[in-house]
Amino acid sequence: MKAFKLKWLTLTTVLALSACGGSSTDGQDVSDTLPNNSGSESDDCNDCGWNINQWKLTLPVSQDDYYGTGGSSAAELIPAECSGKETLTNDTSLEYFWRETSPDILHFKVNLDEVGATTDNSSYVRSELRELRYFDTENRCSSSHQNWFITGEHQLSARLIIAQYPSIIGVAPKVVLGQVHGYEIKQALVKLLWEGDDKPVRVILNDSFAQDNQTCSDCQPFSINLGVAKAYEQWQYRISVNKQGIELQTSVAGVDTIKTLKWGEAVLANDGNYYSLSKNWLNESYYFKAGIYPQIIVDSAYSNQVFEVGFSEITVTHQ
Repeated sequence: MKAFKLKWLTLTTVLALSACGGSSTDGQDVSDTLPNNSGSESDDCNDCGWNINQWKLTLPVSQDDYYGTGGSSAAELIPAECSGKETLTNDTSLEYFWRETSPDILHFKVNLDEVGATTDNSSYVRSELRELRYFDTENRCSSSHQNWFITGEHQLSARLIIAQYPSIIGVAPKVVLGQVHGYEIKQALVKLLWEGDDKPVRVILNDSFAQDNQTCSDCQPFSINLGVAKAYEQWQYRISVNKQGIELQTSVAGVDTIKTLKWGEAVLANDGNYYSLSKNWLNESYYFKAGIYPQIIVDSAYSNQVFEVGFSEITVTHQ
């Protein structure tokens, strides 16, 4: 396992403008910018580069193991009083997720040698946030009204450091650090993947999808390279989605790498072939995800092999 004691620089955090959300009964109102520091009175974090109230957290352990009941699927924490769930706050401190202060950093951790629990449609464990789009106007205990349609500009920005990553012979240290996911769609629209010091950050996209969490026999995943991001060094990524297409960006050591994909227009992928994003994606609803989603199946043989990533900023805006 590769590990390093982090020394964080003082950061100028880009915060979202505070604004009130509109009605979201049909999920169509995206004219506001989510408040970035509008947490409850007891959970304010004026220096945090995130708003904990707009996320729920998926853990790499089962509901049975964490809560003592609920089944074998992955446990969740939600920033609200929900039946059978613990409340997610800036003071939440677990082996898999905790906040460091001075400066404020959210840490996500997964031990690859522990028996874990997965979510539907996945073989991998995770310590990952799932966006709650209308957290301030809708019931946060349900995800069905916490998604957005592509009616404006939607952006996820993150500033992070890879703090620990596994060193397993014959196994690449792959971890997803940010996603755009369609609601009740198995195929992710965007997955931003880190694969080690010597490889570029890679974004995996699906040209099309199947609804109702179905498999898709004719969907074609493809990937686009961004900049190389070293472990133990701060870097940033940004994912923007609008009616024109998707813009992907990494900023590493002062160097920006930007790739733009237009809906329905062919783009050259890493495998040398051309792919296009179906315009059918424009009809679906979405949510962002951020944290760590290792692309390695846990195994008791992976003793002391760990992924840990620290985020000093996770900012979502909808305009």
